[in-house]
Formats: sequence, structure tokens, C-alpha cells
Amino acid sequence: MKTTKLFSRPLFGQNMRTYWFFVLAVVLIMSMMSGVVTIAIDAIQSELAGDLNGEMLEKMGKMGLEIPHMDPSVILDTMYYKVIVLIPIFLLVVVASNALIASQVDDGSMAYILATPTERRAVAFTHMVFMLVVPLLIMGIVCGVKCGLNEQIIGDVDWEATVVKFAGMYVLVEAVSAVCYLGSCLFNRSSRALTFGGGITVWCFIASLLGVFGSDKLVEMGVGITELDIFNQLTLVGLLDITAMETVGSDMVNYDFLWKLGILAGIAAVAYGAGALRFCRKDLPL
Repeated sequence: MKTTKLFSRPLFGQNMRTYWFFVLAVVLIMSMMSGVVTIAIDAIQSELAGDLNGEMLEKMGKMGLEIPHMDPSVILDTMYYKVIVLIPIFLLVVVASNALIASQVDDGSMAYILATPTERRAVAFTHMVFMLVVPLLIMGIVCGVKCGLNEQIIGDVDWEATVVKFAGMYVLVEAVSAVCYLGSCLFNRSSRALTFGGGITVWCFIASLLGVFGSDKLVEMGVGITELDIFNQLTLVGLLDITAMETVGSDMVNYDFLWKLGILAGIAAVAYGAGALRFCRKDLPL
């Protein structure tokens, strides 16, 4: 007789045992990236605060070039949140979401799981919880590491803004994760599910990379191209408004990031719900 429980502890525990090393690797990689970026930003800001900045601006002035407020650390900081640190966790959600459902249906192991007193809805919900908890755990750890590095290396930590930015990244990751989860529930073939979820994720990453150079900050510094901003409209990462989040904790907070995160949360909720419903109702080759 099938259990009526919605959550399966044994299945969740199995997922954690399977992916703990992958999760640890992602945490270490993201932490290492945080350290490298923080050291680079500190070095850039120290250099700009010295005589080199004045000499550079003087030479550029003689050449007829005017680039007000040119600060490469701004570029690096934007790249950190919208490109660099997203690579490993995007890889994790693509691989895990595909392996948890589509891959198990494809190789026949799902039949053994459903032969136990575990209903389909418990399988779908348990895997969904896993995809919600693991990125939250990773983001929490890396956020703490980033704040600690900022305090130790730069000597200045904007705690509120940093926490909000990592919270925003978590919502973004969940939107991408939910899309990958939906693909895993839609298709019985692992290759098709991976093409669907992985393809969308890769596009989001590439479009975000191009869109960074179309952001207002980079355009104002003279190193961006206005036309590239179109890519920010074509990727989920474009809804991660780092510029607005940086105002948190100041006297003039820009709350535009809230409705954008609301859209990402809505996408995650719909995709997770649709995926679970599809898995519970579709015919499986068991």
C-alpha cells in the first residue's frame, strides 16, 4: 500500500548522500571566486585612490578622452553577481534536476522507487524540496564567506545590501532550477530534459554576460554599449537588479528590485507546480 506522506525522508537523504560532494565542491568554488574577486576589487580601489589614477586621467585628458568615474571594480562587482558566481550553481541545478527525475525514468531506476510505498507526488515534492534547500544552503554559506572577506580584506561591509543581493541570487537560481525541474518532469528521455533545461540555462548565462556590458553603469563609464542592454531583456538574470539592491541600507532605497524578484519567484512557483503535476499524471515507461 502506498504511503500518503507528501515528503519522503529516505529519498531526501539519498539525494543528499548522492550530491553532498558536488554541493561541497560548488561551495568551495564559489567561495574561492569570492576571495579572488574581493582581492581584485581591493587592489583596484587602492590603485585608483593613489597617484596612478590622477596620472591616468591626466593622460586621457590630453588625448581628448573623458571617462568620468571610471572604476573597474564596479565592472568586476557586477560581473561577480550576474556572471562569475552563477556558473557553478547553475551547473549544479542543471545536473541535479535532470538526474533526480528524467535520468531515473530513462534508466529504469524510477520503477524501483515507485515500487516502494512512495507515491509519485511524494517523489515529486521531495525532489522539489531538495532543489529548494540545497541552493539556499549554498547561498547562505557563500554570503557569509563574502561578508567575512569584505570585512577582512576591504575593511568595509555593507551587510544589508550584500544579504539582499545574495537573496536575490537565490530567487534567480530557483527560477532557473524550476525551469530545469519542469523539463525533467516533461520528458522521459534524459537527453531531451537536459537539452530543455540546460539549453535555457546556457542562454540565460550567455545573454547575461553580454547584457552586463549594456548596463547603465558601464555605459556611463564609457566601457559599455547601450545596444547590448537588449540582452538583459532576454534573460532571467536581467531581472536581478544589482544596482537597485545596492541602495538597500541607504537613505534613498530603490525598491524596483522587489517586483523583478516577484516575477522570478512567480516563474519558480509556476514551473515547480507544473512540473510536479505533469510528473504525477503522465505515463511512465516502468
